[in-house]
Amino acid sequence: MKALWMEPRRMAATLVAAAMLPGCALLGKSDPLVSRFYAAEPAAEAAPAQAPPGLQLRLGRVEGAAHLRERMVVRRAGQELAYREDRRWTERPEAYLRRTLAQTLFEGRGLVEGLTGRAATLDVELESFEELDVPRAVRLRMRVVLRDDRVALLQETISVERPVADGTGAGPVVEALTGALREGVTRAADLVVARLAGSGASAATRATP
Repeated sequence: MKALWMEPRRMAATLVAAAMLPGCALLGKSDPLVSRFYAAEPAAEAAPAQAPPGLQLRLGRVEGAAHLRERMVVRRAGQELAYREDRRWTERPEAYLRRTLAQTLFEGRGLVEGLTGRAATLDVELESFEELDVPRAVRLRMRVVLRDDRVALLQETISVERPVADGTGAGPVVEALTGALREGVTRAADLVVARLAGSGASAATRATP
């Protein structure tokens, strides 16, 4: 009697296992998500305008908005943001911004890098570094604040939008964002150098011989 009682249970288990087989096979054939990594490292300015000699600057905080991390960001319709799970930066975008700023300001423009609080300080916040769904483009926006130990000498929001070239994959998007980064930093450098060289700049912005 015991064997007869167990038989329906075994049959039910067999039916359940058979029903699961197609689903298991389907899942087994799906391709795993593979992330690809990209870097945004703009080339140096072709012909940078040199700053007047002796101007001093300290590069302060260069930060990114909380949502800007390694995963690439795409802006959908309205205010919706999404992440490209298969497209990632090798570093957070603010790291690319800081290096590009330092190279442009100190190597390209010839500013003297100040290491103390006496020099005017440049703080930058990267607010947007994203792909746009419609129209197909990219956007960079950053907030630039130049200050001395008393007042803000410059406060400016720089926005750059660039179209994405035809093509598939992440390559055209990365190229457009890299170009936007170069353009934004070049515009920031122009503003900073002009302000430091202006008559209202603090005397502390000039390095002592």
